[in-house]
This record gives sequence, C-alpha cells and structure tokens, in this order.
Amino acid sequence: MSSSPIDSTVKLSKPFSSDTETEKEDLLKEADLYRGKLESQWDDLKHDASGYGKQALIIGGVVVTTYLLLEAILPDAKKKEKIELAEPVRPVLKQTVPKRKSKFAVGEAVQSLVWTLAVGWARKKLQNFIADDHESDENNKS
Repeated sequence: MSSSPIDSTVKLSKPFSSDTETEKEDLLKEADLYRGKLESQWDDLKHDASGYGKQALIIGGVVVTTYLLLEAILPDAKKKEKIELAEPVRPVLKQTVPKRKSKFAVGEAVQSLVWTLAVGWARKKLQNFIADDHESDENNKS
C-alpha cells in the first residue's frame, strides 16, 4: 500500500463555526420579502373579490327590481275567479271547459318582453365583465 500525501488545501472546521447571525439576517430578509409579496397578492385578491361582489349585487338588484316592478304593475295571471252557481248542477262524467283568455294578454306580452330585455342586459353586462377580467389577467401576466 502506498501512502499518499495529505491534501493541505482542505481546511477542517469545527461544527457550527460559521457565522450564523449573517445567515439568520439573510433568511429574515427573504422572509420579509415573501411576506410582502403575499400581502400584496392578498390585497389584490380582496380588491378583486369586492369588485366581483359589487357587480353581482348590481346585476341581482336589477333583476329583483325588475321582477318586483312587474309584479306590482301587471296583474297576476294565476288568480282564479270563483264561479257561483245559482242552482246545483248534476255531475257530468266528462266536461270540457274552454280556457278563458286573459283580459290582460297585452300585459303578459309586455312582461315577457321586459324579462327578455332584462336578461339580455344582464347577459351583456356579464360578458363585458368577463372580457374586462380576462384583459386584466393578460396585463398582469406580462
């Protein structure tokens, strides 16, 4: 067996002999940096959530207001009129009663038109909101 000379360039050091205070300071700086980034992202999320909530409340308010307005203005088509009979009628096995047309057919048509317009408006607002959100996401990525 040949004996090789010991490499004198290798320095032996004691465990934990390095300066841990500078490493600790570096780690604290990195932690503060990450904390700042997380707080910034959290603030952005809160801002976006409040924006989405406001949009949802506006659209919901419009739909509810339209519904309540139509209920107040237009008559209820489901109300049934009571028919009072002067004399008793003998039971009939099968009796077909023609449906009476509502006196307010124009009101029902107007109600249908208003609902169509309200839903179309809400759909358009939602499409615009989604498009704006998509554009802001693309701007944030760049």
